[in-house]
Amino acid sequence: MRSIAAALVGIALAAGASYAHTNRTDASGQVAGTLTCVTKPELSLVFGRSPVADCSFVAERGGVRQDYRALLPAGPAADVGAVQRIVWRVLTRDEVIRPAMLGGAFRSVLTDADRPRLAGRSADLELVSHSRRSIASFAHGHTRIDLAAVEDGIDG
Repeated sequence: MRSIAAALVGIALAAGASYAHTNRTDASGQVAGTLTCVTKPELSLVFGRSPVADCSFVAERGGVRQDYRALLPAGPAADVGAVQRIVWRVLTRDEVIRPAMLGGAFRSVLTDADRPRLAGRSADLELVSHSRRSIASFAHGHTRIDLAAVEDGIDG
């Protein structure tokens, strides 16, 4: 059952990645909240060298929360066997929180080396911390993340 669920997550992420790449809007940098992801080593092995994670977005204002699943495509040096905690600051153009707004693909954009950023269609993710590696090291090996909302609604 887990392998079927993991495969479905992968399909959803791939579809979202294609859509997000063609529908990008500029997120100028208003902090909308924080996205925290914790990798799931038992699911990561299904996808080979790509860590899979459970993520939670918490809005800066109002306590709004939404859960996501993530696929973090990485190179051969990826550590998929250990739990990792990764935190991103979510930046938007207007600070408005929409259901499933973080769904889709986020790709690396050129920024300050101290604050690596991944750009999506309606938000940017600025890397804040990683539990097992330096920010620069993690950002170099992970130039993309694919997110899918667990449910279409948001909790508030």
